[in-house]
Parts: sequence; structure tokens; C-alpha cells
Amino acid sequence: MVDVLRTSARRTAAAHGLRAVPLHRYALVGALFTAAYLGLEWLTRVHELEALGITLWNPVKALSLGLLLIEGLVYTPILFLAALLAELLIYGAAKTAASMMATSAVVAFGYAALAAVLRRGFGFALHRPDLRNVVALLLTVPAGAFAIACIYCGLLVLFGDLSGSQYWEAVPHLWVGDTVGIVIVLPVAMAATGPLQRLLETRPALLLLDTALFLAGVTMALWLIFGFARANEFHFFYLLFLPISWIAMRTGFAGAAVGLCFTHLMLVALIGWGGYPATTFMAYQLLVLALAVTGLLLGAVVDERRRSDQMLRSQHAAVARMARHATAGAMGVTLAHQISQPLSNVAVYLHVGRQLLAAKPADIQPVADALDKASGQLGRAKEVLERLRDFVSRGTLRPAPTDLGALLRKVVALAEDDARAHGVSVRLEAVPVPSVTVDALQIEQTLINLVNNAIDAAAEAAHPPGSVTVRLGRSDGHVWIAIEDDGPGVSAEISEHIFEPFVTTKPRGMGLGLALSRELIRAHGGSIDWQRIEQGGTRFTVELPCDPESTHAA
Repeated sequence: MVDVLRTSARRTAAAHGLRAVPLHRYALVGALFTAAYLGLEWLTRVHELEALGITLWNPVKALSLGLLLIEGLVYTPILFLAALLAELLIYGAAKTAASMMATSAVVAFGYAALAAVLRRGFGFALHRPDLRNVVALLLTVPAGAFAIACIYCGLLVLFGDLSGSQYWEAVPHLWVGDTVGIVIVLPVAMAATGPLQRLLETRPALLLLDTALFLAGVTMALWLIFGFARANEFHFFYLLFLPISWIAMRTGFAGAAVGLCFTHLMLVALIGWGGYPATTFMAYQLLVLALAVTGLLLGAVVDERRRSDQMLRSQHAAVARMARHATAGAMGVTLAHQISQPLSNVAVYLHVGRQLLAAKPADIQPVADALDKASGQLGRAKEVLERLRDFVSRGTLRPAPTDLGALLRKVVALAEDDARAHGVSVRLEAVPVPSVTVDALQIEQTLINLVNNAIDAAAEAAHPPGSVTVRLGRSDGHVWIAIEDDGPGVSAEISEHIFEPFVTTKPRGMGLGLALSRELIRAHGGSIDWQRIEQGGTRFTVELPCDPESTHAA
């Protein structure tokens, strides 16, 4: 019974963020947090109201809420101690001792309650910056900060540190500073847990271009906002929505969070440098709050859309794999059904022939008739297999004199759009060669398959953009076509089986393309092979005979 009660207590404590923490870790985290708290409080005394610790820019509240969300509510006493030390060392001259204790308790237990509402009520997790969590943060923080501000300023009035006439001046002052501090800083911590790392893994060239355009947009907007004498009328603030929306759409939540933090820091620096009054700064902070809500929601929606697209692609790939398995199964069932009957008849006729020989060894004619019938059934099974082979290879060959140069130009032209979509360039290097007698449609399909494989490989090149080169030449009575890419190359696992059926590295591939290509080239009397390129990549080479008479040799 005691064990059950202990287990229940531990579960209850964990649910409320009150898990047991080793003393040395608790002391270390507490010391680091307190030092950071005091440092931020000292650095961000921007437009402080009556030296009461009420400022218009207070990122320390984001640090406080982050500590409680990450480490748990067990650190509430640490937050109380840090707030009390800040009152004593930074703001203490304007408050009574009772006021400092009471307001520090409001900060500690108020933000502990806010953290509990986020975690218990909304299932908020700092490491999961999805749309649901972003909406929960943007709804809960302003409401919670407003409630804390009302109680905090009410205590100041109660203890005589603030006059009653200043109450409704102090409440929005405190609310704006705390809310903007959390909404600007905390999303950066959310982004750093995953989305920011994924963002840094994108192509450096694209990331650099997006960043440069964003910085140019922010710089231009800030110059227009503060470059004129009447900047306090906020005529050009709406221009900041353009770069924030751009970076959010291009890079998602991580880019929006980092971009908003950078923009706000630049804004605070310019306002401080320009000596603008508190009323102007508060107006700008409210506009920044609207900018942050827009940018963070847009970034979260973009990430949500990307996750949905990725999930949809994964589902399509799974459905495609199931369809391929079903198709292969259906083909196997069909093949077994088609040839099982003639093979069964062969077995019957052979059995009859054996019995006839045992019963009447001198009478050969019935045995010969049984063997003829067995042979006929074997011919039927062979015909079934040949028809299936013809179906898979899309028909029998229809050879005709073909200009391979013109055929390759057509193949390259057909592949250019797909290559461009993958960020790959395709070029053709051809010399004049004699015409060859081949089935142009079959060779075209084979070459299209090889070029498409090369484009897929080049899209994964280590140094994008990738490239594919198609070459045409002649040597020793043969015409050869080489298709090269600068992709990662063929993996060792499949290198020895690359032309075997059902061997593939593509999620949607059946592994039949190269196998069918080899059979088609062999049917034309030619050959196909591959080799690794020393600089990186793969080269597939197709050889076809120039002599029409040897083209279709058996």
C-alpha cells in the first residue's frame, strides 16, 4: 500500500512538473538562471516606470517561463529568489521590504501558474513548435501576463509604492514589456530544439539568398521608419511585415522566430539611440506584438503544410509499395494459373506414357502419342510465357533505320523540364554516327529511363547544382551512348545486382527499369554496362552494332 501511495505521489508530482531533481543539478541550474536573470534585468531597464522594475522590454520573463517549462515547477523557488535579488540589487531603492517580497512572489507563482496552464491545459511542449503549440502560446501568454501585471501593480498600490492614479498607466506598461519579451524570445528557444537545426541543413546557397533578401528588406524598412522627422507617426511600420512574411514563408517557424528577434533588437537599438519617449516605444511594442503574432503563425502554418505534404508523400509511397506488391502478386497468380494447366497435362501424359510402356512395351504408337501431347502442352506453356514477356516489354520489336543523334536530342528535350525541376542541368555531346537499324520506340524508352535515373542521382549531388551529360560516339563497328551523372553513385549493396529485377533504391521504383533495358538492348544485339566515375557519379554505356544484319542476332 505504501509503494502504491509513493508511486501515485511521484506520478502526481511529475504531472505538475515537481519531479525530484538531484541537489547538485538543482543548485547549478539555479545559480546559472539567477545570474542570467540579474544580468538581463540590468541590461533591459528600458523606459522604467518610477524605478519600480516595470519596463517596456523585459525578456527575463521569457527566461523564467522557459525554465519552468523545461525544468519543471520545482524551480519556482529559484525564480522567487532571482526576482527578490533583482528587487534588492537593482530596483530596491523605490520599494518597501514587504512590497519586494510580495511582488517577487507574484512573479514566481504567477509564471508558475502560467507554465502549468500551458502544460496541463494545452499540452504545450517547448520542443514541439507546431501550430497548436504556437496558438496556445500566443493566446495564453498575453492573458496570463495581463493578470500578473494587474496583481503586481495592485500590490504596489497596496504597499504605497505606486499611487492609485498611476495604476492604469503601470499595468499596460508592465504587460507590454513582459508579453513582448516572451513572444519575441521564447519562440527562438522553441525553434532551436529542432526546426532551426533542420533549417541549417538546407542548401547553403538558398539559405544565404533568403537571409540576404530578409536583411535587405528589414534594413530598408527601418531606414524608412526612422529616416524621416515624423517617424513617430508610424507611417512606414507596415513595411516590416514584408520581410517577416517573406522569411516565414521561405523558412517556416525557425526563420520567422529568428527574424522577429533580430528585427526587434534592431528596433530597440534604434529607439534607444534616437531617444524616443516611452509613449512612442510602447506604441512600437504593440506594433511589434502584432508583427510577431503574424510572423509566428505564418511560419507555423508553413511548417504544418510542409509536414502534411511530407506525410502525404509518405502515404503515397506506402500505397504505391502496396500496389506494386499487389501487382506482383497478381502477376504471379496469373502466371501460375496460366501455366499450371499445361504443366499438369504434361505430367498426366508422361504418367500415361510410362504406364503404357510398362503394360505393352512392344506397342510404341500410344506412347509416342502421349509424348506428342506432352510436347504440345510444353509448347503452350512456352507461348504463355512469351506473351507475358512481350507484354512486359511493351510489344515485339519493329526495327527500322534510325538516326540516333536525332533520337537523343528528342530524349534530352523531353528530360529538360524534369531536370530543371530537380535543379539539374542536362547537356548533349554528339558526333555524327551512321544510322542503326533498331526499334526506335524501344530504344527511346530505354534511353529515357537511363536519363531519368541519372537526373534523380544528380539531384543528390554533393555540390549542387547537379549535371547529366549524354554523349554519342562510334568505335569498332559499334555506336555507343554514354549517360553520366555527378550524383552519389551506386551503393555497394546493389552494385553487383543492379541489372537484376526488383533491385532498386527508389521508394517508388519496382526495380524493373534496368532489367528491362538490358533485355531490350540485348534483343537488338547490343550491350549495356555501367562504371563509377572517379570524380564522383556513374556512367551507363549502351553499345549497338552498326551492321544491320547483326542487329537482331539470336
